[in-house]
Amino acid sequence: MITLKASEDLNWEVITAVAYEQARFDIAPELLASVERGREIFNQLIEAGAPCYGVTTGLGKLSTTDLSTEARDAISRNILLARAAAFGEPLPRPVVRAMMMVRLANFLSGQDGVSAELCQFIAARLNDDFDPFVPALGHGFAADGTPNAHCFQTLIGEGRVLDSDGEPVAAAAALSARRAAPYSPGSKEGLALINGITALPAYAIYAHRQVSALQEFATLVAAVSLEALAAPKDAIHPALARSNEAGVAKVIERLNQLLEGSRVTPYKLQAAISLRIIPQVHGAHLDALDQVRSGIEQTIRTFSGNPMLVEDDGEGQARLLSVGSFHNQLLVNLIEYLAIATSHVVCLSERRLHRMMDENQTGLNPQLAPRPGLDAGMVVAHKACIDLVARVRMAAQPLSLMTSETSGGQEDYMSMAVPVIQRLLEIVRYGTAILSYEAMAGCIALDQRKAHYGQGVARFHDLVRGHIAPLDQDRSPGRDLEVMHELVLHEFFPDLTGGLGS
Repeated sequence: MITLKASEDLNWEVITAVAYEQARFDIAPELLASVERGREIFNQLIEAGAPCYGVTTGLGKLSTTDLSTEARDAISRNILLARAAAFGEPLPRPVVRAMMMVRLANFLSGQDGVSAELCQFIAARLNDDFDPFVPALGHGFAADGTPNAHCFQTLIGEGRVLDSDGEPVAAAAALSARRAAPYSPGSKEGLALINGITALPAYAIYAHRQVSALQEFATLVAAVSLEALAAPKDAIHPALARSNEAGVAKVIERLNQLLEGSRVTPYKLQAAISLRIIPQVHGAHLDALDQVRSGIEQTIRTFSGNPMLVEDDGEGQARLLSVGSFHNQLLVNLIEYLAIATSHVVCLSERRLHRMMDENQTGLNPQLAPRPGLDAGMVVAHKACIDLVARVRMAAQPLSLMTSETSGGQEDYMSMAVPVIQRLLEIVRYGTAILSYEAMAGCIALDQRKAHYGQGVARFHDLVRGHIAPLDQDRSPGRDLEVMHELVLHEFFPDLTGGLGS
């Protein structure tokens, strides 16, 4: 059992433990007391006549509309219902669980003016695996309002949740099965539940894990191609690691581990650029992953609600401030940077695959054909990659600039956070297939070269040959790719759910 004693305790490690491993947790009484103190200050401000967006007024364009006392009591519920406008397949379960944890981190800061009861209710639902159904499409919102509405309306018994088999069921029925009454949100709590950054860091964690898995696989496949093409090892000489940036040094170290024991004689004095720059391209990718993780961790630690409760405005007064903390441009920018870095990794893979088709580069059969002329070999597999590479290049184009305005111009700039992450996951999906094609061709080249390969490469070759027979004559490569792809997902993406690109 994890005990949260401060809002800062809700970090990457705790969030991923709860989201991906269903770890249980509770909230220390002293932390709940500080949340309740923030709630009391908020109530005092409202009772004193302080205006508050989304509490004493409507939302968006309707923020100029004052609400009656009766309307103030009802708007928290309405907020959760009216903004649940997304559709499609559900976001992966761990993403939604992480969303709930990130929102809880903001609440535990005491700056959102919510009750300790709401925090306890969210914790209880996470502990009893109450996982909301949040559709994946339609998230053009200034913050994460739409995914938040779908996620948190389930607390009041509306919308759907996923059962143990991943099937949607009514939230009210799921609460009843857990002997829990629907939560009744108090003043501001509906707004607090939808207004803030949750989907962005939660989904970014999921994407980071998938991209990290792709990075590991891509480096292994690059090692396979270095052996398959009998490339000189100058570009990964250990001495180069000492004079390079962190990412490059790590890649050089990893490639040398995979190639330990290799006795392959270089076929040419100098390999093609696509082989010599593997450390630079993969190293930049590693550095981008590190930057994204840092951005995610910073986002989790930063309050993102609106309005924001400030206990001391510098003059000894508590105030409610209308802010733009729900817009995290830095993390969105970093994710788009990671998308470009990932695209370079997988586009480089296609270039190496192309090299393997050329007997002048390999010293092997043209197109790796078992019987050149009679057999076409792997050239058609390379042609299939051209389609995937084109899709990767399209998906790498910045999406966050495709913003617009809604609500009569009041909400006139959107982060496009969820679509940006989904484009990155598209690159992972297509990139995994491109790397699988390269791995297939690389294993065929290893069969033809018949040398003593590096230990890591040899182990991978044996693994593949345990599932895919050597190529002794032309056959449909499509089925081989399906088997390879399934093998890759099983070996390199074992802890992720929802499938690539979800």
